[in-house]
Amino acid sequence: MEHNIAKDVFVVSDNIISALGFTTAENVRSIKERKTGIALVNNPGIYPEPFLVAEINPEKWQQLITEYRLTDYNLAEAAGILSILLTLEKTALDLSGEENLLILSTTKGNIAGLSGQFPLEENTFLDYTASRIAAYFRMKNRPMVVSNACVSGVTALTTATRLLETNRYENCVVLGLDFVTAFTVSGFQSFKSISPKPCKPYDKDRDGLSIGEAVGSILLTNNSLRIADKKEIRMLGGATSNDANHISGPSRTGDGLSLAIENALKYSGVAREEIDFINLHGTATVYNDEMESKALQLSGFSTIPVNSLKGYFGHTLGASGVIETIVSIESLRNQTLYATLGFETLGTPEPLNVVSEHQKAELHTFIKTASGFGGFNSAVVVTDRLKPRKKINNVSPVFSNIVYTVQDKQIKKNGQIIFEASADATFQEFIKSAYRNLDLNYPKFYKMDDLCKLAFITFEYLVKDIPDFENLDKKKSALVLGNTTSSLDTDIKHQQSINDPANYFPSPAVFVYTLPNIMLGEMAIRHKIQGETVCFVGEKTELEDLREYIHLLLKTTDTEFVVFGKVDYLGGEYCACLSFASTYQR
Repeated sequence: MEHNIAKDVFVVSDNIISALGFTTAENVRSIKERKTGIALVNNPGIYPEPFLVAEINPEKWQQLITEYRLTDYNLAEAAGILSILLTLEKTALDLSGEENLLILSTTKGNIAGLSGQFPLEENTFLDYTASRIAAYFRMKNRPMVVSNACVSGVTALTTATRLLETNRYENCVVLGLDFVTAFTVSGFQSFKSISPKPCKPYDKDRDGLSIGEAVGSILLTNNSLRIADKKEIRMLGGATSNDANHISGPSRTGDGLSLAIENALKYSGVAREEIDFINLHGTATVYNDEMESKALQLSGFSTIPVNSLKGYFGHTLGASGVIETIVSIESLRNQTLYATLGFETLGTPEPLNVVSEHQKAELHTFIKTASGFGGFNSAVVVTDRLKPRKKINNVSPVFSNIVYTVQDKQIKKNGQIIFEASADATFQEFIKSAYRNLDLNYPKFYKMDDLCKLAFITFEYLVKDIPDFENLDKKKSALVLGNTTSSLDTDIKHQQSINDPANYFPSPAVFVYTLPNIMLGEMAIRHKIQGETVCFVGEKTELEDLREYIHLLLKTTDTEFVVFGKVDYLGGEYCACLSFASTYQR
């Protein structure tokens, strides 16, 4: 098989805006002083009772928004623009060229703007937020949006690395952002997953997470001239995986995260013994931390130094992977392992070497991991060492000519109707009759929201035409889906449940579906697919638009088979279109 040589990917500059400060230096200084941003807040507009949160200083926010003339933007847009401006401050880079790309990593974007009524506010669409930010910098390429729950940031960094290694772009800004809102706080409270005290990752007395908000941006490049006067930090890439176990609870074995770690090591070409530390997700919920200890045991990393940064920032959702990677890069620059704030006594079923005090150490290479709803896991490898440049397989993916579409109460295979409901059927009547037509016995289907039901049904019809599907290597099988409306249909239902203080009934059964990647999780669980899983949100998510990414995925990883396509549902309007591709003829 022919190979191409991958380009090196370097970290040029970065920025963190959080409860600890408005620059990376301010944030790291606070971490060195063991300061936490988590504090008690009394804001009935967000939650009826006082609650703990790591909140960005609102007065400083307004000052900077005014100073940088960003008052015409909403908070998510202004924050993203400001973070990128601060990242670019010491560079001469103009982002308006064809060689530049923005990737936005977010869980809920500008969800604070959602009223819970139709028609929807335009600025609640994730792609709208990304496009407004990109337009400020006159970027020619339409931005990508990765919305994979809490693993979004690490997945976005992995995606950016692959695009730069293969020379699709020269520079990429990865921007992570999420904010503390009534929407998210009420949802996590409905799960009873928020601790009444500052979180205690890996501690025997841990009892839940602390919510935080943050914005972080990293400028990556494959042009070594941009880092000529700086310490070389290389982004070596990584991998995603799925537990294929449960949509809201982590795996009880840790096998999904272990697979992401193993595949990240393989992708990066780094040996196990080269890893100096791992920055884990470390949310301080009972089951997340338990799962991570099991995953590290499976991967042979039980004795390596590990830390969690949630005790400083709180859990910042889609921003967490970006800002925590930046802090870990600062560990390489400062040759310092940062303590896990809140940790005292180990309380995980498998051993972990949790860093409890700041300590100087010789550090060169680390892994950053993340795990989230939908069974998603992600891991990325970063180093300050010169590494041999990777070879990229020069494969030519085989795209199937089989396409299933679901729209207007019809299911079509290559344009031919194979199932149809009556003209007066509602979507719910249509989708349930399509399910019964498959003669399945899968009661979980009835618990799904409409977006997931649509994705599930389309996938089940497609599966019948995939040769020898049940015998595929499910660890080398991938799911790549996109849509334009994210999970806004279910978001509206959750928002309605919290709009009226007299009828305040947020439901965990609804909240768990306020993430577009859950549709992939449901498909993965049903068929035990544990390979790469990623959800993109935006206008460019049609089959043809996704082919470039599918080519990239099959070219740069061990993935052998991928189902891909678009699934959208909003207010009764729906459309799904799925196909598949592989590295060999099927």
